Amino acid sequence: MFKKAQGATEYLIILAVVIIIALIVVGAMGGIPCIGTGARSRASATYWQTADIAIPSYAAFTSTDDLNVTIRNNLRNSITLGTVTVGGGEQTCTSTSLAAGQSTTCSDDDGADGCAAQGDSFSYDISIAYTDDDTGESYTFTGEGHKLEGKCAE
Repeated sequence: MFKKAQGATEYLIILAVVIIIALIVVGAMGGIPCIGTGARSRASATYWQTADIAIPSYAAFTSTDDLNVTIRNNLRNSITLGTVTVGGGEQTCTSTSLAAGQSTTCSDDDGADGCAAQGDSFSYDISIAYTDDDTGESYTFTGEGHKLEGKCAE
């Protein structure tokens, strides 16, 4: 009689462990709203840090609707920036000529108009047109489908 009870108890414990692991995986993948957004935001930041045309820092502000990004040239050759579009809005950059490893700050006064409140999440498509100074070839970098994701600041 005790062997049946022991088997049922072991079964329930294993079932509980499987359910807990499944919930953790679903939460990490973003299946439950608000639980997976942190993971997506960190993955986005990691991608954009190391991209050919990197965005190492960015911020969207609710109080001013400003969207500020820093663009860094991770390519071997120097480039000249053309149009920088984040979330449909065109950015104005302080410098358009970037040597390898050099950065510039870009901003859009109305770029964060989708940020209604502090802590809201944002997800913007990126398009950066540039010219390779050595070859003269023009390119458009869109992040290979990766969006710029984060949280709105005050």
